[in-house]
Amino acid sequence: MKDLFYLSLLLAGLQCYMSSETTLSSARCSDCHSNATCEENDGLRKCVCKDGFAGNGFNCSDVDECAFPGSNVCPAGACVNTLGSYICQCPSGFLLSSEGGCRDIDECSTPNLNRCHSLAMCTNHNGSYSCSCPQGFAGDGYSCSAKNCTLISCDFGADCFKNDASRICADPCSNYNVLDNYWRSTSYGSGNNCDSNKVGWYRFIGRGGERMPEACVPTHRCNTDAPLWLDGSHPSSNAGIVTRTACAHWENSCCYWSTAIQIKACPGGYFVYKFNGTPACSLTYCTDPTYVGNPCSCNADEECKLINGSWGCYCRKESNDTDIRSLQPELDCGTSQIKVSFSKCQLENAGFQNIIIYLKDDKCAGFEEHNNRSLVSVVTPTQAGKCGTLLTKNATHATYSNTLYLADGIIVRDNEININFYCSYPLDMKLSLETAIEPIISSINISTGGTGMFTVQMALYRDQNYTSPFEGSKVVLSTDDMLYVGVMFDDGDTSQFVLLMESCYATPTKNATDLTKYFIIQDGCPNRQDSTIAVAENGVSTQGQFSLQMFKFVGNHNLVYLHCQIHLCDVSTGACKPSCSRRSHIGQQQNQGFALEVGPIARQGFEFLADSSFSLSFGLHAAWSVVVPGIMALALHVFP
Repeated sequence: MKDLFYLSLLLAGLQCYMSSETTLSSARCSDCHSNATCEENDGLRKCVCKDGFAGNGFNCSDVDECAFPGSNVCPAGACVNTLGSYICQCPSGFLLSSEGGCRDIDECSTPNLNRCHSLAMCTNHNGSYSCSCPQGFAGDGYSCSAKNCTLISCDFGADCFKNDASRICADPCSNYNVLDNYWRSTSYGSGNNCDSNKVGWYRFIGRGGERMPEACVPTHRCNTDAPLWLDGSHPSSNAGIVTRTACAHWENSCCYWSTAIQIKACPGGYFVYKFNGTPACSLTYCTDPTYVGNPCSCNADEECKLINGSWGCYCRKESNDTDIRSLQPELDCGTSQIKVSFSKCQLENAGFQNIIIYLKDDKCAGFEEHNNRSLVSVVTPTQAGKCGTLLTKNATHATYSNTLYLADGIIVRDNEININFYCSYPLDMKLSLETAIEPIISSINISTGGTGMFTVQMALYRDQNYTSPFEGSKVVLSTDDMLYVGVMFDDGDTSQFVLLMESCYATPTKNATDLTKYFIIQDGCPNRQDSTIAVAENGVSTQGQFSLQMFKFVGNHNLVYLHCQIHLCDVSTGACKPSCSRRSHIGQQQNQGFALEVGPIARQGFEFLADSSFSLSFGLHAAWSVVVPGIMALALHVFP
């Protein structure tokens, strides 16, 4: 009975499996459900529901991955089912953490995350926050207004101001008069100004200075006879309104006259002072021209503010930055990478509070960087396939393109912002090599004392433009074809050295010491006995170029290997360009040489020899089997 029971289960499972994939021997693939694919095998077609759907192929329904804990990777309670898939979304007030859980968002850490009034106190809770107005102010915390101070005292940090027929409590940091007088500076000479009429709250600005001096000022300064200075220190940002003594220097006494004043440190790094005239004339409240008032090191698009008792840099509110259509990304087309950047403040002013930015491959996500201003940037290498980047080429340019996605948070309900961007580069010998798929290339690294590391490469090209390198796993040419060879170096002190091809020769085997050699270049000059050889560039820059008509070695040899001995010539020690009319042996004045080799090049009709040779060449086959440019690291041959 037990065996019969298991057999029944097996048949039921088989029936269930067969019902989810329906074979179409005579029907059309168009009969498949919109959420199914049509697959063909041995002449039979069948409808198979896509991942995330279940059914027989004709009818496919969504699978709720959130219904079973093992079918999703979300934290508990954070799974949200979507059509054909699911997303992980934490409850309001929480954010997905890198460890895979949900962590509380501290809405009080920055004003952009809460709606509290600027005077209110923000208190963070698990998954939420609350706002409360300070004493002396009425409201729910999201809106706070000053209480009437006719019968009551104002609370911490506030003072009583006349408002029409009544008196209200208000913050003196936003209720003051401005004193912009350069002659208040302690470096200014004598005068007869008197501040007996200065009653109320004031703020100093301008070239004279932004706060009072904290040391005795010599007489006959600040455009007056007896200058007033602060006998004490200025308050900190969380001290509120404090009372200090202002002293006037006269008749060899630094505090001949004195008067009480009040001071408060304000958001933005400045101070406001409450004066009640002067005890005599002529007395003037001086300013210190050496004081730098801003306590924050903010970027150009930020301002220093005092929030919840702490100074911080916050984005300036620009009225023209609130429209998403005004977003202006910055595009930097670099030699090795492309970077797209947005002003972080511009994004925040446009309503983005939790900025998420990424490319087609969402693993390439945005990051913050700070220089003169805060930027949110994303980077892709200038390489096809990386970060979803596409490469297109024509005869003159290589163009890399991608799409940037910008969202406010991990879910999107409105339209997601997509920005297409591209960078075009004019093709040269090096760039065309970098953009080729599986280029035929040889490479070595050279360390030159005191100058750093150089990378030297040799590659085979199709024409005299040196912008179309041979690609794939082999090169096949006839004896009527021209071959173009380019050698280049970079990643070092290219201002001090030029590349010199000392000698280049061909062999019928991979062995660089093969006794059968055909010299193409000797002592930096072309072989004059072969009229097809042309050296386009040698010893004058970071690259060398030569060409010749293809050939074969006599006998049963249908493969050709190229070898080049190169030097990095120090331009400060003398001439590096070969003088081929005199055929001088320039190799003796150079440092050690380095050898590059590439091949084989197969004669047309003997391609199979190249295939077998490549598979036997140590390291070559593996280097050329990748999709990205395969750079082959060769053994280093040093020549005396």
